Amino acid sequence: MPTTLVFSFPWGRYHANPWGHHVNEAVVEWPPSPWRILRGLYATWKARAPHLEAEVVEALLAQLAAPPSFVVPEFAEAHTRHWMPDIGHGKDKAFDTFAVLERGAELMVTWPVELEPRARGALAELAALLPYLGRAESVCQARIHDSDLDASHGAGLDAGQRCQPVSGRVGDGAGPPIRVLVAEEPLDLAKLTVRTTAVRSARLVDPPGSRWELYSRPEPAKPVVVSRRRVAADPTAFRWRLATPAKPSLRAAVAMADVLRQACMSRYGRRFEGAVSDLLAGKDAAGSPLKGHRHAHYLAVDGNADRLLDYLVLWAPAGFDERAMRAVADLDRLIGFGHVPDFRPTRLGLEAVGEIEKVAPELVGPSKVWTSHTPFAPPRHGKRHQSWDDLVAAQVKEELVRRDKPAPVRVALVRGEWLAYRRHRPTTERLEEGRRATGVRIEFDRPVTGPLALGALSHFGLGLFVPGR
Repeated sequence: MPTTLVFSFPWGRYHANPWGHHVNEAVVEWPPSPWRILRGLYATWKARAPHLEAEVVEALLAQLAAPPSFVVPEFAEAHTRHWMPDIGHGKDKAFDTFAVLERGAELMVTWPVELEPRARGALAELAALLPYLGRAESVCQARIHDSDLDASHGAGLDAGQRCQPVSGRVGDGAGPPIRVLVAEEPLDLAKLTVRTTAVRSARLVDPPGSRWELYSRPEPAKPVVVSRRRVAADPTAFRWRLATPAKPSLRAAVAMADVLRQACMSRYGRRFEGAVSDLLAGKDAAGSPLKGHRHAHYLAVDGNADRLLDYLVLWAPAGFDERAMRAVADLDRLIGFGHVPDFRPTRLGLEAVGEIEKVAPELVGPSKVWTSHTPFAPPRHGKRHQSWDDLVAAQVKEELVRRDKPAPVRVALVRGEWLAYRRHRPTTERLEEGRRATGVRIEFDRPVTGPLALGALSHFGLGLFVPGR
C-alpha cells in the first residue's frame, strides 16, 4: 500500500525558493521538493524526536527517497517587496515570493512504497512534530494518511491537479514540466544532510546525492483584480498612538491638540497647493467660524488614568471627505513648537480610521453619567450676581442643547486641580491662564451617546467628558 503524507498551511502561504534560484528571481518552489521534505523529516528527528531508533528512521528515509506523486490544491503566486539594510548602510530591495492557498487546503504527497509498522509509526510521529516546511514563515501541519492516493483522493480529481513525473499521465490542466529536486537512490544520509554553505564552498552546482526530475504541474491561478476600497465612506474619526519616551501630561491636552490641528492643516495645504479645508480649520472661506459643531475636534486622551496622554483623536461629526482623508492619513509625527513649554514632540502611529464608535468607543458610551476628562470652561461671561456654580450649570445645559443632546437632570462641580491645565491655545491666544475652568459631572435621566466636548476650546481638547464615574 502506498504511503501518503498530508500537509496543510494554516497561514495560507508557502515560502521557499527552488535550489539554485536567488530570492529576487521571484520563483517559488511549489510543490515542495522531495529533497526538502526528506531534510525536514531528518531535522525533526534530530531536534524533536531523538528517542526514535536510528535504524528505523534511516530505513524509513531510504524508502522515501523514491520520487513521490503529489495532489496539489489550487494555488496562486504572489510576492511582497521589502527594503533591507545592507552592510554599507544603504538599502537593498528584496522580493519575497510565495504560493497562496486557501486556508485548510491540503497538499498530498504519495510515495510508491509500503512501510512496515515501526517505520509507519515513526513517520506519523515525525509528521506531527514537523513545525514548518520551506522557510520558517511556512508554518505547516502534517499527518500520515491511512489510504493511498488513488483510493482516497483519486475519484473526482482533475488530472491537472496531479503533480507527478512526466513519465506518468499528464492531464490537460497541467502546465509545462518543472524541474523538481529529488534524492538519488540508494539514499546517502551524509549527502542528504550536508549544509548549504558546504555545497557553495565546494563550488558544487547542486547538492551531492541529489538529482533533478521533470514533473508535470497544474498552472497557478490567475490573480483576481480587486478594486481598492476606502476604509469607510466619509469616516468620522482618526486615532493616533503617541510614541515618545516621555509622554506629555494630560494638562497639556490643549497644546497637543492645537499642534495636531496645525499639522493637519499644513499637510492639507502642501498636498493641495495651498488650499484650506473648512472642515479642518473650523472656518469658512471668509474666515467666519463654522456653526453647528460639525467640523473637526482635536482631542487628546489619557487612556489608562495615569494623567499622561496616550493617544490623539481627530473627530468630525460631518465626516471627512476624500481630500481631507488623503491629507491626514499619512501624518506620522508632531514636531517643532519649541516655544510651547508643555508640548512634547512625538511620533504618531495611526491606529484606526472609521466611525467614532469603533475608533474611540471609550469616548462614546452610551451612559447616564459623564465626567470631565479635561476641565470645562464656560464660553461666555455670566450674568451679574450669578454664582460660579449656577453659571457652569447653565452653560453646560446650553452647550448640550446646541449639540442636540437632552437636558441633564443634574450638573455638579467636581473638585480638582483644574486650573493647572492649559486653558488657552499656544498659537493664537494671549489670555495666558485667565480663562476660568472646572471639572463637571453631568447626569441624565437616560443613557446619552457621546462624544461630549463642551464649552470654550471644545474643538481643541478642553471640555472633554468621558462616560461613567
